[in-house]
Amino acid sequence: MSNQETIFTRLLKSKLVFACLIFLSFLFLVSVFSYFIISDNSPNANTQHLEITLKEPGFKSKFLILSSQENGTESFLSILLFGQRNSTDQIPFKELKVEKEHLLITNHFNQNKIFLLNDIVKKDESLDNYIIEKTFLLGTDKFGRDIFSRLILGIRISLLIGFMSVLISLTIGIIIGASGAFFGGWVDRVVLYLINIMWSIPTLLLVFAIIIAFGRGFWIIFFAVGLTLWVDVARLVRGQVLKIKEEEFITAARSLSYSSSRTIFRHILPNIIGPLLVIAAINFAIAILIEAGLSYLGFGIQPPAPSIGNMLNENYGYAITGKPFLAFIPSLTIMFMVLTFNLIGSGLRDILDVKSIN
Repeated sequence: MSNQETIFTRLLKSKLVFACLIFLSFLFLVSVFSYFIISDNSPNANTQHLEITLKEPGFKSKFLILSSQENGTESFLSILLFGQRNSTDQIPFKELKVEKEHLLITNHFNQNKIFLLNDIVKKDESLDNYIIEKTFLLGTDKFGRDIFSRLILGIRISLLIGFMSVLISLTIGIIIGASGAFFGGWVDRVVLYLINIMWSIPTLLLVFAIIIAFGRGFWIIFFAVGLTLWVDVARLVRGQVLKIKEEEFITAARSLSYSSSRTIFRHILPNIIGPLLVIAAINFAIAILIEAGLSYLGFGIQPPAPSIGNMLNENYGYAITGKPFLAFIPSLTIMFMVLTFNLIGSGLRDILDVKSIN
């Protein structure tokens, strides 16, 4: 208990790591409830308004709400995971005038549209009930979509892929690394052979090969990234297990005829949690970078899903044409997310006094 209290005390004293953990917790919370936070909660935040394309951050516009045949009856869980279908059509406008039984709307192209008032406003209701104002905090992209909404969903995808990839890499790396070190002999030689082979293959090249072989599906990205990160985990686990398996408590466990799996998972792994947490934080940052790179090159998450890499791919050309915020926003998001995980990894390495991770 005292050891846990010491670690927690060190964590509180490390203000930078503690701040990064709070920031990361905030990102996870926002990601989980993203569709209830963003202004465009349609699936993938893909509502397009061509009248308001490439608007600056802070742009505001009023919208006229038109009735639609669709009715948004999705459940809470469905909206939480996939968003909500638009139950209304919304038309952005600059000016609106009422002329007898008609509505005259001037859009942002200075074009006029005429609607029958009775077709929009129900009886005994005010026109104000059908007009809303939206603020686009980060502006709009070339399709008139809300950049802030898509960025939040992009962060959600990055964190999900990072989490799943790290989980896959930890599972494979722990099993392979611990088995090789614990059993030794030909098992360890096979493990070393696999590690050396995987170590010699460039990460992106291996990911490309997996995606080309199995397709560009959303779930394939998890496995493609996870299968490239297990090598570091296996190498770390193998080294830690080689040291710990000679300790007296492991010898005692063997003398009591405990099974190999029980000895590994109940007596060895709990003693290497610190190094595993550090490598997990570092691999999380690497997974985010790999996913962003894949999406940027067109091999990752496919449009219209709002991956940060996709957003950068769509908008990098505007960096030199007077709209630099379109490229800087996703770039800075990736930078801060990766920096956060790297700082957490470095901080945990110092707090847990892990000496074996370079």
